[in-house]
Amino acid sequence: MGDDFAAPPETRRIRLEDGNELHEGQVAFGLQRAGHAQTWSSFTWQVDQQPVTTVAPGLDRRHHFANAYLVGYVPFPGVEAWVPLAALAQRKRYQFDHEQYPGAPELWQTSREAFFHPRGDCEDHAIALADWLIGLGHDARVVIGTMRGGGHAWVVLFDGPRTYLLEATDKRPARALPLASQLPDYRPEAMFNREGYWVNAGSPLTTDYRGVQWQRRSVFRRG
Repeated sequence: MGDDFAAPPETRRIRLEDGNELHEGQVAFGLQRAGHAQTWSSFTWQVDQQPVTTVAPGLDRRHHFANAYLVGYVPFPGVEAWVPLAALAQRKRYQFDHEQYPGAPELWQTSREAFFHPRGDCEDHAIALADWLIGLGHDARVVIGTMRGGGHAWVVLFDGPRTYLLEATDKRPARALPLASQLPDYRPEAMFNREGYWVNAGSPLTTDYRGVQWQRRSVFRRG
């Protein structure tokens, strides 16, 4: 813990669909120039008025690309897909960021930090869950959107033709994973895994996480 962002900001980059690249050092410079270097909340980063990624402050009080929070942490390998959901339900308590970090409405935890930190909000739970599932060989993504009118983050898991929606903050999860098609209250706007960032260019009133409305806007890499 504490070393997930030890490498220089220039080593965390996104490549846009037009081939141009942007690194976290450029984001930090842009925020500083705009007077938002200490804006402790997540936001959508736009290029040519098009959203290309989400940028959020971490526990180190620096802004990072959303993908960077998935650091490849797998607490226990070789377990079934329902195990990470159950483990987080027992291990992590839900708490809003502004309650944990006075003066900071939102700070994200990396997947490693989220597993060890006893408290966290929706994106912390979702980041830990998605990264663990990815490490188990599953196609999982963190989804950002709204749920019943409030901002929220959750996980989708693609398994052949089926798409499961996993509520990472659920403290009483079942082993039978729910299908996304059965959960219309979740309104997705964007989603990401360790490499890609997709934007929902259609209506958020959807349970489809695979359709043509999902446009990949950037690809993340380290180094």
